[in-house]
Amino acid sequence: MSSFSIPTPSGSSAIPIVAPTSEKEPPKSPPSSKNLTANSKTRTCRNLIIHGYCKYEGKGCEFNHDLGKSTSPPNSPETNKSKLSVNSPVFKPSVLLSSIPPEVVNAPPFVPKSTQVNTPEEISVTPTSTTGSPQQKHYYDSGEQEYDNEMTLYEQTLGFYPPVPPPTPFLLSPGGVANHGLNALANSFASLGLNNATNFASNENSLSEVPSHMNNTSYFTTSHHLDPFLYQSQQALLPQPLQYHLYTSPLPHVSNLHPHQKTIHAFFMLDHLREELQRKNESTLKTVNAKDFNLPEELHVYHSLYPLDQRQEKSIKIFGYPSWVYKSVCSVDGRVYCLRRIEGFRLTNEIAMSTIENWRRIRHANIVSIREAFTTKAFGDHSLVFVYDYHPLSQTLFDKHFSSSSLQANNLPQSGGTGVVVPETVLWSYITQLASAIKTIHSSGLAARMIEPTKILSTNKNRIRINCCGIMDMLTFDGGKNIHHFQQEDLIHFGQLIISLACNSLSSVLNLPKSIDYISRHYSPDFKNVILYLLNKPTPTKSVDKVIAMIGPRILHEINSVHHYNDFLESELSQELENGRLVRLLCKFGFINERPEFDMDPSWSETGDRYLIKLFRDYVFHQVDENGYPVVDMAHVLMCLNKLDAGVDERIMLVSRDEQSCLIVSYKEIKNCIDSAFRDLSRRK
Repeated sequence: MSSFSIPTPSGSSAIPIVAPTSEKEPPKSPPSSKNLTANSKTRTCRNLIIHGYCKYEGKGCEFNHDLGKSTSPPNSPETNKSKLSVNSPVFKPSVLLSSIPPEVVNAPPFVPKSTQVNTPEEISVTPTSTTGSPQQKHYYDSGEQEYDNEMTLYEQTLGFYPPVPPPTPFLLSPGGVANHGLNALANSFASLGLNNATNFASNENSLSEVPSHMNNTSYFTTSHHLDPFLYQSQQALLPQPLQYHLYTSPLPHVSNLHPHQKTIHAFFMLDHLREELQRKNESTLKTVNAKDFNLPEELHVYHSLYPLDQRQEKSIKIFGYPSWVYKSVCSVDGRVYCLRRIEGFRLTNEIAMSTIENWRRIRHANIVSIREAFTTKAFGDHSLVFVYDYHPLSQTLFDKHFSSSSLQANNLPQSGGTGVVVPETVLWSYITQLASAIKTIHSSGLAARMIEPTKILSTNKNRIRINCCGIMDMLTFDGGKNIHHFQQEDLIHFGQLIISLACNSLSSVLNLPKSIDYISRHYSPDFKNVILYLLNKPTPTKSVDKVIAMIGPRILHEINSVHHYNDFLESELSQELENGRLVRLLCKFGFINERPEFDMDPSWSETGDRYLIKLFRDYVFHQVDENGYPVVDMAHVLMCLNKLDAGVDERIMLVSRDEQSCLIVSYKEIKNCIDSAFRDLSRRK
């Protein structure tokens, strides 16, 4: 270390530090001063304060190197100095690292079995399940939604997230090293705290518990960890979130406008309708890796199978066999269909396949149409597969009215029967649609045999369809001998379904007197009479035609509601009619600008009216600011294109790229130039 000195002003108490020239030669004396010489033994070495050690300790340095004892007298100036003084002694631990045993240094890091936060109330946190443990459940393995026990804690008094274990990787493939790497990458990003704390409780002394995984209807997570669902290598069924709302809802103070004024929402369809259509398109395009779910790559003429029924335990109550539901794409017409597989069924009578032909002829708005049926061994067993039309985001009446989530949404216990959950107008709509479907089925000499809450789909707003038609005819093939008996059972099951919906309980059919009394107190007499007729014993004169005659006035109301809803959809469709005009305008730009040659003229796109179109293209897309940065302003682009499409008389100044010439033209003149150039390209000699 070369010698150095610190220049000090006159009268300063700082002492220059001078290193000796060699180890053998004594160090040079500092400037003669009795006070400095006397205090040098009590002052702490500056090298020790700055660097943590002094290279010349014991080799001629006269300053104090012992930090363990006091180096200044009680009345010295150093005692009276501030605690943050540069002359304050540096902290030095009493035990150095060299004294730590090697087995302690090489010990594995401590991993707590549970995450606990000590609060005044001693709040404890449930330990997180590890991957592969029995506590962890995948949501597609059961009918109900499951979450891991992992929670995120936010202490608002401290203003940060206490350390928590990283999120457990979800649905990792066996031996998937790449998947583990992506989860590690997600956890590393999660440490940055990308999410804000606005989603947590406002009480500063409370702790918020937020599940770390998303459910099947929400595409956003409130955890401060990045969600591993967003990585495509994961085997998760949840896709990336879509940006449904590209514009906000109208504000209250602009709701009352003049007749000539409009908000931006007047030019587009409603937010909820747009979101619903986008969610249906998204559901139609979902795919999974077939090997991860033990699914065949191809099944007959269908491929890209996607599991729709996510329950692991299959009930055999309805069909007598376990059944599975898949979404698939047909390689013949490219359309999406729904496949229902009956597991373990061996077809013994080939004539039973002919029953499907009668069902294929039925086309009704309240019946899920069947396309074909075939047997297969692609799943490793004898299976019977029925092909139906696919209705995305549909749910059964059981899931809509009797599941635990629907009961909780209406603040009702799971036993049901405590209030009018379904309005009478909705029930009349159900009765009208089911009666129309049953009328069509019975008129064709068939029986539905599927009037069950779990086999009736709700595909839209109060729009229901009878599903799984034709399955029981093939599973219990009898040649049509008992068709009249099955038709009578359809009417009885029809009445049981309506009374269950009205009483909000599936067990209401077990106590009919009490259920009828409840209906008579909450619904109209006509509604009760229809139910009593449907629940009567089978007679030769009992038919669905009598039911239709009883609900005649209600049918007129249903037709009126359908026509109103049709007018609403037509109105929303008209708002999207001209949304493609800007795209057509941009296509014309693409045909004209930078065209290499036309009509044996290589400079056609750079001369005449086309040169004006080129300058306008630069005006719209190639502007720069005062610093030379490109101007990327979507509002400017849309405003210019809308004015061009309308052909307004507003004038703008177009400047050439060399800034040697400028033109003042109107949008109307530019539009005429574009139309003229496009007609030249479209003509045929």
